[in-house]
Amino acid sequence: MGFPGIPGSNGIPGVPGVPGPHGPPGREGVKGQIGDKGSQGMPGPRGDRGRVGPPGKSGPREIKGMKGQQGLLGMKGERGIAGMKGEQGARGIVGMKGRKGDKGDKGERSVVPQTNWKQCVWKSSISTDNGKIKDCAFNKQQSNSALRVSFQGIMYVYGDNKCNRWYFKFNGNECSGPMTIEAVIYNSWSSGNSVLLHHRSFEGYCENIPQGAVRVELWIGQCSSFKLGDARTGWLSVSRIMIEEVSRPQS
Repeated sequence: MGFPGIPGSNGIPGVPGVPGPHGPPGREGVKGQIGDKGSQGMPGPRGDRGRVGPPGKSGPREIKGMKGQQGLLGMKGERGIAGMKGEQGARGIVGMKGRKGDKGDKGERSVVPQTNWKQCVWKSSISTDNGKIKDCAFNKQQSNSALRVSFQGIMYVYGDNKCNRWYFKFNGNECSGPMTIEAVIYNSWSSGNSVLLHHRSFEGYCENIPQGAVRVELWIGQCSSFKLGDARTGWLSVSRIMIEEVSRPQS
């Protein structure tokens, strides 16, 4: 038996054949494990604003609670600061109606239903020192009323340590209800006599004068314990005797 020969060299590769058709897909492989979390990426650009959504539906309406009872009356608050108006307090409870009072006494009828007055005026200087100066007639309408009389004008006394008295008479008598209506002026100038012509006045009320015609008289005379001075009544101005019938005074 002979020995095997030496293997020959490889031949030149042949031309590749045409690829065959794809085979059928294989079965799904087993799911692998979750990989590690990667690093956070850069924030993306801001998206466009979405459309306005439709209004939501109204929720159920709350049930109104019942009115509570009235609370107790609070204590009186402290006095507020002057000038600031405090809040109006709660209205108090209406008190009980009081009993009817006793009937009062019947009031007295007015003595003088309407004003009854008069004035007598003159503009001259009267130099009477002792006697009647003027009179003024008046009709008194009520029996239990009073007369208010007054004099307005110049009253003057000249001389050192001299005094004169002016006073009213009613039908020839001075007032006695309650006392006389008078005024006195005393003059004392040791260094020489002074001429002081001043406007003066005096007045008063006289009661217990009968109803009807009344002659109101202005008189002048001597003061008690003094010498009579040189007097003047009226000077360059109007003098007045004013008379008014008024209700009787309080008890």
